Amino acid sequence: MPTHHNVMSLLRAPGQGLLTVTTGTGEAQKILNPLFGRKNLENWLPVSRDRRLERGPHILGFPSDAGGGICRGAAHGPLHLRAALYSREPHWAAHDLGDLPCIPQLLEDSMLNFNQRKKSGKVLWGARFRPSSPVSPLNLLKEALIQGFRENPDDFSPLVVGGDHSTSWAVTEALFASRKMKNLGILHFDAHTDLMEHRYGVEHCFATWAAHCMKRFAGKQKKNFVQVGLRISGKTKAHWERKFGLQQFWMKELQKQDPKIFAEQLIRGWKNRGVKHLYISFDVDALDPTLVPSTGTPEPKGLSVAWSKKVIEVVSKSFPVIAADIVELAPVLGGKSESRKSSKNSALIAESLLKALKRGLH
Repeated sequence: MPTHHNVMSLLRAPGQGLLTVTTGTGEAQKILNPLFGRKNLENWLPVSRDRRLERGPHILGFPSDAGGGICRGAAHGPLHLRAALYSREPHWAAHDLGDLPCIPQLLEDSMLNFNQRKKSGKVLWGARFRPSSPVSPLNLLKEALIQGFRENPDDFSPLVVGGDHSTSWAVTEALFASRKMKNLGILHFDAHTDLMEHRYGVEHCFATWAAHCMKRFAGKQKKNFVQVGLRISGKTKAHWERKFGLQQFWMKELQKQDPKIFAEQLIRGWKNRGVKHLYISFDVDALDPTLVPSTGTPEPKGLSVAWSKKVIEVVSKSFPVIAADIVELAPVLGGKSESRKSSKNSALIAESLLKALKRGLH
């Protein structure tokens, strides 16, 4: 029998999951505090527990960028994205479960020796720590999502707000462990393929999650993994499609594509291969860097917000979206105007994902 860990009991109030000397910024907290109330923020766990057992969608902050490899800063994304989202659409704040606690020097438990796991685990879990307890951010996220799907199987519908793109390894592993990979389609927006099997010998990072995910698909199912917005790689489209069996759509193919027609093309393919539901992973560097300059690896000539939102809207009307994430917003990179613009446009995508998740629950 698998060991169940009550990871949700570790949740912190929104904006308090990054375990540094000081978390968040005064500007963002000014927006979040009135939405949640000081009393609720000081006694967050009962609020979070009640919310995760209600009908979704559920917003889960994941302030970890230890899996980043170029410029760090995505650990601050969850707080700033929420501030932008809730200032625009405050009703979404009622769906917030809070933040997972992320020790910023850690990423995945297999990278740690037992002594380090024990020391950090005792800080997180206290007397409840056991040798099997998850400690690193990715392991905590994986177990939290498994717990959510187990406790609320019909109505748990997570939007994970990261964090760097290693986040998605935990999401896909949780979907696999929860037996949700069968008949699953994955829509991955990104400027990069993230298909390295390791990076300098490191198995878990922003560049490897998609390669690990492909191991969970078999045969023709592999084609249900669709990557959109790609524009830079050391290998060709033909190489990646041949090696992994997935589908890629590079920017040079999409520049004149109507988003509705493109989405309908995806829908036909997924239906023909028996897809019943979707997981959407959105790396904000899929968008043009004039729209989101505050990200670790901006690439020129990207997608527009409107085009991306229309694709998400159309596909989610044909398939329930059972999980989603939005990653790689790094608001500490660039000046204040770049940060505000990046957070605003990322929040527009997050709002679209939340609507897709909500639509899937009807």
